[in-house]
Formats: sequence, structure tokens, C-alpha cells
Amino acid sequence: MSLAVGPDTDASGSSDKLVVLFGGASGSNLFADTWIWDGTEWTQVADTGPAARSGHSLAYDSARNRVVLFGGRTGTNPVVGDTWEWDGTEWTQVQDVGPSARRAHAMAFDPTASRVVLFGGAGANNEGLDDTWLWNETDWTQAADTGPDPRAGSAMVAATTIVLFGGVNSIDPNLPPANRIVYGDSWRWDGRVWTKVQDIGPAPRWGHGMAFRSDTGRIVLVGGSSVFGRAEDPSLQAGVMGDTWEHSEAGQTPPPPPGPPLVQVQSVAATYIQGGVLEVDVVLTGPAPGGGVNLVASVRPALAGPTAPIGLPPIAAGSAGMHFWVVTNPLPAGNYVLSVAVQGGVARTATFTVY
Repeated sequence: MSLAVGPDTDASGSSDKLVVLFGGASGSNLFADTWIWDGTEWTQVADTGPAARSGHSLAYDSARNRVVLFGGRTGTNPVVGDTWEWDGTEWTQVQDVGPSARRAHAMAFDPTASRVVLFGGAGANNEGLDDTWLWNETDWTQAADTGPDPRAGSAMVAATTIVLFGGVNSIDPNLPPANRIVYGDSWRWDGRVWTKVQDIGPAPRWGHGMAFRSDTGRIVLVGGSSVFGRAEDPSLQAGVMGDTWEHSEAGQTPPPPPGPPLVQVQSVAATYIQGGVLEVDVVLTGPAPGGGVNLVASVRPALAGPTAPIGLPPIAAGSAGMHFWVVTNPLPAGNYVLSVAVQGGVARTATFTVY
């Protein structure tokens, strides 16, 4: 499904905006229903419009009081490339040419230029895209040929400028884990070009949510996943994040959590053994509670390079730590940083060298 702020239901131009939801998926079932949230309750408002789909994106055009929808996945097509608008009463298809068909793309409205900005997503082959498009209410125009690396599942909001964070280079479940890149970078769009602005902040992730709070002038980021794979892959659940971050012009800082995890990672040690085995020691601040704790871990080059998630098994209840041998793909010679955290907690790091 996809959410956006939207116009009042009678398209009168009222300042009382609503949240608009369209479509989505539950298992293999796709939906084509439209709902609005008025702050108190949900109301279904339309039963005609775009075909049932998931992986689409919505953006609210505040200059014209319209919600713009693009793309996604339907029951008969892995990706589609149609454009629709919601005026508060009904959906209208407004364009069938423009960006190539895709899903899991990012969209936001740039109020300075009065344009909807679309970036990336995944095409029919599930590989990430890196093109930028602008919607001016009648036509799509490709705007930039440089910027973030190809990716899908990123999130984008309009604050003082357009801000994009995270994503994954491919949503192909058959791609070997060694070829998968989950991003943790931040980019700004100034109406003409993309600029990379920050590498320090939330851990790499995709499928997260972002929103701009006009009352505080801060961007809020919630959740996401540090891994991608087949639905039956047990590491997927371990990679799901529940942390919350805020961003302002002064930088990104995690707000005080409502209730810190019962235990945190106290220390991490790592040694690389020739042939692709990483020996890891994790010590917790106390014994794991009932049900144990899940760990989120990643490896990156010490100087520069992509961050790659690695799977660590959960630490069983009652244990204050664990010793792991993790089989990885052989790493090139160099210095590396291993980051490990209890899911939703603070990460600890250790360095190791591959000779």
C-alpha cells in the first residue's frame, strides 16, 4: 500500500487535509481500494480507479490539491508505468508515458518548484534504477543522469529540500547475498542536481518510512530492514529494525527511546580466518531475556566502500554472549569494520584485517 496527505473529499481547497491510502497487498492478494483517515477514523471513498497493485508510490501536490500515483505491480504485470491523480472525489488516469514501468520507487512533491520528484525503483528485472523524473501536472520530464546509486525501497520526503535515504540495489530474491548492497546514505535534491550529504546516521536499510514534521522542522525515519532475500529466509525477520531517527539541518540524532532494550551489545571482537570464515565474539550487558535477542550485523571496508549485512543467529535466553563462526564470501585484503547491535539497540564495532 502507499500513503500520502491528500485533499479534502470535496476538493474545495480546504486547509483540512486528509491521509489517503490506496491499494497494497496481503500475501498474494492485491487491493484497489481507496481510504481516507481524518484523524479519527478510516472511510472507504472510492471503488474505481487504478488497477489493484502494490509497490506503487503516492505524492501530494499541494499546489494543485491532488494526490499523484505512479507505477507499482499488478496481478498481470510485474511492473507498470501509469500515472493517476486523486482530486478528493475520484481517480483519473492522466498519463501513460514517462518513466519506465517500475515498483518500489520514491516520490515526493517539491513545493519550491511545484513538481513531483520521482527517483529510482526496480524495473521488470528487479534491478535498481537511478533515474530522476519530474511531473508538472501534464508531462513527465527526465531531470538528472547522476546522483544516488541504482536502488529500490528508499524513502524520500520534502523538507527545506527533497531528502532521500537508504534503499537496496536489487529486489531480485535470487541475487547472491554477496552482490546485495543495502544503502545507508543521505542525498538532497535542489531542483537540478543530487548531492550526497551524510554517511553518519541510521544503519543501512530499505523499506523504511519517512515523514516531515512541519511543527518541529525535522524529518522522522522509522524502521526498515537491513537484509533482503526470499520470504522463507529466516535472516529477514532478524534484519527488521524498530528504531526511530530524526534529522534536521544540524544532523541526525536518535531520540530517547520509549523503553530501551533489556540488554545491549557491550562489546564485539572479530577475526577473519582465511577462506571466508569470520570468528565473532559478542558480549551483552546482561543475560538475554526470555525468547532471546536478535542481532543486526554488517561489514564494511574501514576506509570507504559499501556496507554488506551479515546474518548472525539470535542469542538464546539466559546467555550473556555468544561465540560465532560466520561463513562469508572471501574478502579482498584490507581493513574492515564489523558492526553488531541488538535489534533496536546501539551498535558496537570491531575492526579486523584480511591479509
